[in-house]
Amino acid sequence: MEMANIPRAAALAVFRIHIENGISVAAGVGLTGLLAGAALGFDAAVAAATGAVCISISDQPDPLRLKPWILGWAFGIAVFFTALAAFAEFWFPPFGFVPVVIFTGLWTGLISAYGKRALILSMTGVLTLVYAMGRHFASPGDAFFYLELFTAGAVFYVLYAGCFAWILDDRARRLLLAEAMRGFATYLRAKAALYNPDTDGPAAFRSLIDAHAALIDRLQAARDAIFSRRSHPIQKKRIDSLIALLDAFETMLSSDADFELLRRSRRRDLKWRINGFILMIAEEVEGLTLALRSRHADVVPHPLKVEDAELIAAVAEANREAPEDQATDHAYYVTANKLVMAENHVTLLARTLDRSTPPSPLSAELDLALFQQRAPQGLGVLVQQFDLSKPAMRFGIRLSLAMLTGLLLTLLFPRFAHANWVLLTIALIMRANFSITRQRRWDRILGTLIGCTAAVALIAVSPPALLLAVIVLAIGMAHAYAGVRYRVTAAAASISSLLLLHFSAPGLRPEFLERVLDTLIGAGLSYAFSFLLPSWERNDLPRLVKGLLTADKAFADAALRRIHVRQPYRLARKRTLEAVAQLSGAIRRLADEPNTNRRTLASLNELLGANYALASDLASMPVLMKTRGGELDIARADAQIEDARNRVAELLTAGPAPDAEPAPVRESLSGLKENFAMIVLARRLAHIEYTARKVARLAARPVIADEDEHAH
Repeated sequence: MEMANIPRAAALAVFRIHIENGISVAAGVGLTGLLAGAALGFDAAVAAATGAVCISISDQPDPLRLKPWILGWAFGIAVFFTALAAFAEFWFPPFGFVPVVIFTGLWTGLISAYGKRALILSMTGVLTLVYAMGRHFASPGDAFFYLELFTAGAVFYVLYAGCFAWILDDRARRLLLAEAMRGFATYLRAKAALYNPDTDGPAAFRSLIDAHAALIDRLQAARDAIFSRRSHPIQKKRIDSLIALLDAFETMLSSDADFELLRRSRRRDLKWRINGFILMIAEEVEGLTLALRSRHADVVPHPLKVEDAELIAAVAEANREAPEDQATDHAYYVTANKLVMAENHVTLLARTLDRSTPPSPLSAELDLALFQQRAPQGLGVLVQQFDLSKPAMRFGIRLSLAMLTGLLLTLLFPRFAHANWVLLTIALIMRANFSITRQRRWDRILGTLIGCTAAVALIAVSPPALLLAVIVLAIGMAHAYAGVRYRVTAAAASISSLLLLHFSAPGLRPEFLERVLDTLIGAGLSYAFSFLLPSWERNDLPRLVKGLLTADKAFADAALRRIHVRQPYRLARKRTLEAVAQLSGAIRRLADEPNTNRRTLASLNELLGANYALASDLASMPVLMKTRGGELDIARADAQIEDARNRVAELLTAGPAPDAEPAPVRESLSGLKENFAMIVLARRLAHIEYTARKVARLAARPVIADEDEHAH
């Protein structure tokens, strides 16, 4: 069946980057095992498939330019740790694994300083070590033969993954663009809830902030893949589509500049109409993702012209027939027009997706490399981590000691615990951040127990060939749901890992209770050691808040202009929205840490909300210039904008004066009727300064509670 014939709901469910990544990984691992088994037999298939599995951990939807580096590093790491584990037991048994485990834990922690991709690579090393530990080779010759088979499987999978990524590069970029569009649709639905008069305002706003943070992550993933290639027309079209999506997002963001005023409004019917209009845009954006299933799609834009006109007319009628006050009436008018402009950007997005639309010159006008994420590079980064104050070093110590304790327990009580199973559980649960370890603990435990139950049952009743097929399917599922539903990933990863460990020693049939005990030991150790040299989120908050203010100041400098220079403005906007998303994530993690002061959390959430409002205010400046720029008194406007820019920069640098915070300025419209555009500009500049003052005041509060407060 052609994908175009699949009903919309089903198509939306299966056209996902994580689903296709899981399928491709499962196919690669399965193909590796089949070829090795056909040539050399079942045992060879298991060893080669293990090599493929270890490499596949690092086979993520990364930009094509990074694939050779990532797969190359994954191969080197997998072979190194396999050799380390295969020959360690011949050094001075039974303690040969002690230095290996210590080194693995420290190395895993230190390499995390290079970012998310490096952490995934480090897990390749940990899992490779655990798999090889379960083999129990009779002689160094047997260990070397296993290493050869493992390496052959790893080589085959590297070639497979590289070719697969190259052939389906455009599809991967389309899928990442579709994920960004889905994130925008989710953001729109959260935004629509703000205008639902029956929802709780603070809860709806927190949901909007969370949706904004998730969208920022998806937009960055799309930028990294799409902005990295622009040599062909189809690649330039993908760039146009992403930029159109970003413009729609910015315009929609700017419409939040007056949301506090509108939330207080008594016009329920008008708020319901805005709610419905935003939901229609969300449905339109989500539907457009299906056009990306085809490399050359026929897309007919369906602009909401009737709905646009009805919304504007409804606002005009309400302002005329039942006015509230000048500020509220104008806020409704401005918000409605911004929503219509955002919908026009969505229509432009649809046009960029159509095969008949030629690429624009945008890709040549911007330095797209500046908008891509760059991970830390160089040996100097690693050298800097050899400091007990560094989070990477502290994580490495915690992990190595937890794994060492697990290993020693299995040596002391070999009848009750098995080293590879315990170490596997520790590696799967423990993370650099205490909050993340705690959040994932139950998902890991329950997922591992579910996987353990399923694996033991399968081992008892299934033939080896079926078990290999289950391993392949479980590996694909683990990849598919890693960022979607973590408990599913934990269960699937446990099934594949436990079955591979079973094949490492096929004569030993694991008992269910033993496996449960191993899981609980590993989970308990990972959680207990997370309190050793922890990297508390509260210690990082001052840096995040300072970075937020720095980004705000740069964004204000770029936005508070009558004429906006495209690249500096877009770059400053991106950095501010990313800083908001980073603080949002830190606050969520802080809430899970012990002894967190609730007033500190409330203050930080208030800062987050104020900063989102400031970003919305600043994003409204280019919109204002597009709609009213031609009506402004240029000399007066430039002077007012420059004054506001200087005051906002001073506020975000030095903080507000200690006197009482003034109320936001709401000028009467009757005093400046000779130039309505100047009135609008004055109101917007006054509100930006008010919001910046609020952000600076909240940022100046202590973000770390005193020890006395913790004690109470």
